[in-house]
Amino acid sequence: MFHIVDLLSELEFNRTSCDFCKMRWEACHHLDRSKVPIVRFDRDQSMLRLNEGLLPVLSICRSPDFNHRDARVIQIGLPRVTETFSSPHFGTLRHWISECDTQHPTCHPPPNKVLRPPTRLIDVGTQETPIVRLFDTQRSSYTQSSPSSLDIATYKYIALSHPWGAPPHFCTYVSTLAQHKQGIPTDGADFPDTFRHAITITRELGLRYLWVDSICIIQGEDGDFDVEAKRMEDVFSSAYCVIAASSARGQRDGFLGARKERQFLRLGDDTGAERGGLYVCRFIDNFGEHVLDSPLSKRGWVLQERALARRTIYFTDWQAYWECGDGVRCETMTKIDNKLASFLGDPNFPSKLSDSLTDRGEKIRFYESLYQQYSRLDFTRIADRPVAIAGLEQRMLRDLGARGCFGIFDDGRSLLPRSLLWRRGKEVGTLQRIPAGTGKGDKISLPSWSWMAYDGAIDFLDLPLGGVEWNEDQIHGPWSVDGEPTVAEEVAAMGLGAVVRPFLKEPVDLHDQDEEDFEVVLDAGENAGTAGWEEWRCVVVGTKRVLKGGRAIPVAERTHYFLILKAAEGRSDMYNRIGVGKMAGTMIGGVLSSRVVVR
Repeated sequence: MFHIVDLLSELEFNRTSCDFCKMRWEACHHLDRSKVPIVRFDRDQSMLRLNEGLLPVLSICRSPDFNHRDARVIQIGLPRVTETFSSPHFGTLRHWISECDTQHPTCHPPPNKVLRPPTRLIDVGTQETPIVRLFDTQRSSYTQSSPSSLDIATYKYIALSHPWGAPPHFCTYVSTLAQHKQGIPTDGADFPDTFRHAITITRELGLRYLWVDSICIIQGEDGDFDVEAKRMEDVFSSAYCVIAASSARGQRDGFLGARKERQFLRLGDDTGAERGGLYVCRFIDNFGEHVLDSPLSKRGWVLQERALARRTIYFTDWQAYWECGDGVRCETMTKIDNKLASFLGDPNFPSKLSDSLTDRGEKIRFYESLYQQYSRLDFTRIADRPVAIAGLEQRMLRDLGARGCFGIFDDGRSLLPRSLLWRRGKEVGTLQRIPAGTGKGDKISLPSWSWMAYDGAIDFLDLPLGGVEWNEDQIHGPWSVDGEPTVAEEVAAMGLGAVVRPFLKEPVDLHDQDEEDFEVVLDAGENAGTAGWEEWRCVVVGTKRVLKGGRAIPVAERTHYFLILKAAEGRSDMYNRIGVGKMAGTMIGGVLSSRVVVR
């Protein structure tokens, strides 16, 4: 272990005569010298951190032939990643897959899981017969009603996760379907580089089939997106591997271009004689910045694609990353424990929700943070919000032992009131209602109590875990009819049943005050005003559990958590949600009606 302390002014002077000083200077020259005149680099295993920062700024690695008694404390690695389209590059990708196939049983589908190939796949041909064509798996030995494990073995495929970017887009339409089944010309200028590179990777990994959404799903008004979008869980969870074009911003960018140059130095001993390869390099193993914060990861559809994939190769401007249930591997040969995104990196997502060792509070915080993240992602068509996460939502409902839809869970306990207590994100001025029929998916009007009905980021009221008495009898959902699950259209039409109460005082937004137990957030924003608040109603779904001096405080004096409703035009028995809040029960009146419907 060691550390290096530098005076910034001296480091700036020495950078012209010492390459290592220059490298350290470039890692810290952005600092304000008047505030930070001295910097410190500390060795942490095979990395150097600047001023105890969370992320390293420099890496140390060695070649296998580096000969020193302490060589074992430095990781074997590469100071420079291999070039794309090279044999070593493709060899690294094949090694990752082979190692996962043989050594990571948790990354394989469960034995009882039926794997369903997509409706259509792209046959990329072989090196000898490189004819690319689209074909329908259901017209061969596969039938959707009776899939078999043999089918998915026959159609082992790669799935591509990519940004569409600006038009024009290369797609399959009803008018081009027959032509694409005969053959897809990949050499012309019209064929995007992102797809061309995906075909190259598929062939190099020894596979013959590829799935690309814009080609394998028939686009356009007369296409089959509405049907195929509901099968995304099968598409990505059944894929042999997913490849993600993290460096691309559109179909035509590609993802196998030249990588950014990594700065590195080869070090010698104190006599100047070199002994094998010992290197200090710019730190580039930044999965968070290169992958999680990439333009691709800001697309709403990609969250589901990543979570459903059992394993993924991400192609970035700096290097490729491999993610599976064993963590993240880098082309530099660094291995990263993927604790930051352990839920999304789970090959059997979301297994922790059904794990008896995961406490209920952690499960609640997980789905809340997942929805908060999802609500901040971008969509070309914002009405696709409920469709682009439907596969994940069904898995979460299953593993939570709950019913629900549209971002709302109901397990007969606290999940329904908790998930209904979402609020407009702090950075959002107003939530805009999404008109029905504006998306590619189900064209139903989403209910006002679902955050998916709005365009904008959401958070959840900050509630104490285990510190709330929930009023399950104040609100209930139409999740079943005669014991059978209710379809989404029926849920939207039937709404929630609720017990409503009036406000005794004007529920103004006091968000600037320091009162911990008072908050009112209107979905339409602070400028919506409280005119006509006398007609507003609230549904008290929970009450803070408080003991004072060893005895419980009377219910009326405790903090109440509630939804704010407003009567639908011309109706006295039907309400829409307009906000959410918490306040003392002394500001809320008694029960007015237990027969209203919230839609």
